[in-house]
Amino acid sequence: MVEKSALTIAREASGMSIEKISDKTNIRIAVIEDLEKNSVEICGGIAYARGHIRSIAKVIKADADLLVAAIESAQNGDKKLIIEQLAENNVADKPKEKKKIRFKTLASISATTLTLGFVAQIAINNALNVNESIVVAGESNERTSTNESLTTVISGVNLVLTAVDGKSWVGLTNSRGEQIFNGQILSGQSQTFSDPELIKAVIGNAGVVKVELNGSDLGLAGVPGEVARLDFDLNGSTQS
Repeated sequence: MVEKSALTIAREASGMSIEKISDKTNIRIAVIEDLEKNSVEICGGIAYARGHIRSIAKVIKADADLLVAAIESAQNGDKKLIIEQLAENNVADKPKEKKKIRFKTLASISATTLTLGFVAQIAINNALNVNESIVVAGESNERTSTNESLTTVISGVNLVLTAVDGKSWVGLTNSRGEQIFNGQILSGQSQTFSDPELIKAVIGNAGVVKVELNGSDLGLAGVPGEVARLDFDLNGSTQS
């Protein structure tokens, strides 16, 4: 099954057909179909594609900068991540100095027990760098003179993004510079990501995305329509 392009997803979300968009933009149907395949051959190249996509984005009320960045990253020979594309196209102004985001005060990190069930008797016992451990003591239901303790560890960066009142395009890279997510989060959806050290994020329409880091609610990533560039590490979150 061929994966849908960003332009196709945005158009379908708007409920508009290719024919209707063609009527409103005077862009040929064949050109729109080609762009939805992440191809720029029929329109004459990437420079023309940018202009067509911005016209289409205006009609379907989508984020033009993110759609342009997505088709640019899909071209043959262009291995740049969508995050790099956004930076080159000045989607968001970079702050002159690194600042701590003034989210509400982080609460104490809550302990979370992660239990994995394996049907084929496969066990994973990989030890990551442990930053803190929480020992939970419990009493046995059976007659015993000793208490059993359960040690729960929280390791690395655990990030949950939830679209609360709209949809957003999100690009994420890990501490090794590898892209771990590049796509859309629809209203009501949540996505969970983790890395031992760092997650770098570009979040479009930041005012609809709620951020949770290691179990703590950081609130919304920004304001509606804003493209937020954030770094999440072991110390918390910062603007990048």
